[in-house]
Amino acid sequence: MKCADTGFIQAFLDGECSSKESKQFLLHLEYCETCRTQLNELSALDSWTREKMEHAFSETNGGKVNTEAAWQRFSQSIEKTTDTYAQERQTITNRATMRRSWNQMNKQTKRWVTGASAVAVLAVSLSFPQVQAAANDFLSIFRMDKVEFVKVTQEDLREVEQWIANGNVGEMELKGIGKIWIDENDQEKLEQRNHYYNSKEAAVKAGVKLPELPKDVTVDSVNVTSPYTMYMEIDADRANKLLAQLQVEARFDEKLSGKRFSLKIPQMQNVWMTAGKESYGYSVMDAPELTAPEGVDLAQLRETILALPFIPDQVKKQMISIEDWQHTLPVPYMADGESKMKEVKVNGQKGMLITGKYNVHLMWQQDGHIHMLEGSEKNPDGLLDFANQLK
Repeated sequence: MKCADTGFIQAFLDGECSSKESKQFLLHLEYCETCRTQLNELSALDSWTREKMEHAFSETNGGKVNTEAAWQRFSQSIEKTTDTYAQERQTITNRATMRRSWNQMNKQTKRWVTGASAVAVLAVSLSFPQVQAAANDFLSIFRMDKVEFVKVTQEDLREVEQWIANGNVGEMELKGIGKIWIDENDQEKLEQRNHYYNSKEAAVKAGVKLPELPKDVTVDSVNVTSPYTMYMEIDADRANKLLAQLQVEARFDEKLSGKRFSLKIPQMQNVWMTAGKESYGYSVMDAPELTAPEGVDLAQLRETILALPFIPDQVKKQMISIEDWQHTLPVPYMADGESKMKEVKVNGQKGMLITGKYNVHLMWQQDGHIHMLEGSEKNPDGLLDFANQLK
């Protein structure tokens, strides 16, 4: 099925599509982020309009529209045609909802630069619109080895935005510092980097190695993203002039000018599966690999980047306190004010369990891989038990 236009999506929301059309569209939503986004916007607007109409003559004021809640209400209120079809549709809707949230997380994770300085990672990542869009949320850096968090508030995001230029995929200019880019070959991969398989058999036939799963688990679909490489180049002369103007004592080593740093973003594999009435999303990726120019003093580079004026003071202090930064892999975690975090053990490894308003996420590092698991139901203990069965 091709991407739907606004008219079709509105008809879908209004219940005017046939059962066949609705089923095809729900399946399409599993792998089309554009349509999911448009559906979210229209369903949130529809929910808001309905709420305002219902409360038009009420003394109470309507609350802030919550798009996630709107999605949940919408998915539960679709008119049922038959019991069998309704059950199948609800399963598809749950998977689509989960795929939508994990796709957002995966994008941030893959773009999260690590290595020479965790602060450089923070500065670059915050320049992406997907991160800036979380205006009312907290952005935290999840440190897999010591389970520490560094939080950046909405005010901090605005502060960073004043210093870093927004850019499109391809090349991004960092004001007064240098640039970051992806070469043309990798840009082509980015445009068509997803390989989607609608069954376990199709994925295995294509050579995809799947994890060992419990016997009662059914693989619904598999998504594999291709690796790519990101490059960064520092203009030491311009950066040092900027630092001098801002009366910052730290300076970049002149040897860095024109030198290229490369960050290899590895392949990521997402497996969508069901066990009974529960749906799961399981993602695995290797740690990114940073290549720095020969002779670069990474400690000095980190200290200089920490001194940059667009790094908020409260973040700077937390970063300075991190001693083992060379072996730290930051993983972004978008959290709202209602999320609860708990340190846990997964197959003997440290991990973090995040219980949100609608679902549960689990992140851990094992054998050099980053593992992320999400359940469609708000059942943290069940999700942890399931994670311990994955091999």
